[in-house]
Amino acid sequence: MKRFLFLVLIILLTGCTEKSSNKELESKSGKSTVNGFKELYFVGIYAGLPSIYRYDYAEDKSRIFWSNKDERVLELLVSEDRKAAYFVTKRRQRLKSSKPAIERGQLYRFDLESKKVELISQLEEGIQIIPFWTDNDRFTLIINSIDKTVASYVNKSTQVYNQFGKLLSDNNETFDLTKDGFPVTNFPPLQYVSPSEKQKVAVIKDTIKIQQFEPKNDFEFYIEDKEIKQIGWNENNKKVIILLLHKNETDVIQKDKISSSLIIFDLDKQKIVKTFEGAGYKRFVLIGDFLIFDNSFGRDSFIEILNLKSLNEERKIKITGGCGLKNIPAL
Repeated sequence: MKRFLFLVLIILLTGCTEKSSNKELESKSGKSTVNGFKELYFVGIYAGLPSIYRYDYAEDKSRIFWSNKDERVLELLVSEDRKAAYFVTKRRQRLKSSKPAIERGQLYRFDLESKKVELISQLEEGIQIIPFWTDNDRFTLIINSIDKTVASYVNKSTQVYNQFGKLLSDNNETFDLTKDGFPVTNFPPLQYVSPSEKQKVAVIKDTIKIQQFEPKNDFEFYIEDKEIKQIGWNENNKKVIILLLHKNETDVIQKDKISSSLIIFDLDKQKIVKTFEGAGYKRFVLIGDFLIFDNSFGRDSFIEILNLKSLNEERKIKITGGCGLKNIPAL
């Protein structure tokens, strides 16, 4: 009888322990949902090739999502609303006119909800490929290539897709380098005004001014020889994030010399509350309460996750061989 009661007690205690553990897991999962951070797709090395990984916030683990032994991921571009993504791959790369040539490149798309990857198109050969999201529903792909007949001509192909992979437009232009110069790409403008339209970032010579309209208040700080490359607004935590890059380093070939500054400004306190300085192009994304950004170069590159509520570093995502939000920052 005593042995039976002892077994019953053990079973009850085990059941309570498991129940508590499950609640803890549910709490972690729920926290990730409340904070708006469920997953992150990024580029990392897998089997020696740049591939796509998926990071699970609740589990704090990264797993390979897409890889092909014959293809290298050039760039991964996730829409701002995080519903769809496109990525560009290449089979081989060679040098031509000091610019990398893309041969046998391909454009893929995947839906972040269904996780289904589909091949959209095979890309024409080019000396330069420029992909970017114009907005949440329009993805633009530009390929510049040397004309096969006249060497001083550059052909510019501009394709626009919607988030479902449908081709909306396909335009081709020819530029004479001797007269027109190299084709210029018009990227989407920076978001200088907050979504609520209550604040604005302005640049006056070497000074950044953050203007608040209600109540009216201005804050200024000096940025000698620097330019704004990215602006992000996190209205839940009343923060604006600004990425600065040295002007004379934008086109530097030796990218290990590039340094950038990531500034977090508190709109309520009207002051800079955190700054990240140093090597690397610290491009970033905002997901819920989190600031996620690239750090360092090449094999040493990693992704940092910062909690904007506490301003504490939450985690670092590291992959052997390096990783980055869009690609692996090159040396």
